[in-house]
Amino acid sequence: MRAVIRALRDGRAAWPARLLFLLLFALPLAGCNNGDECETCTSDDDCQTGFVCSTFSDGSRRCGSGVGASSCRVR
Repeated sequence: MRAVIRALRDGRAAWPARLLFLLLFALPLAGCNNGDECETCTSDDDCQTGFVCSTFSDGSRRCGSGVGASSCRVR
């Protein structure tokens, strides 16, 4: 990763390296959307098929599998 950053800074990176860098940067911004796992909810109807609206240890209600322990990265 450092090599990619160094190449970008020095202006030697070809467009594939720049695209890779942008994709890696954008992935964490994607997050959960539209009833996916970890999306906030008020009822099971807010979640996609296969997920249920669960109350997490921090008191938030989020879509989850309902099986075992789930953890969500909250911003």
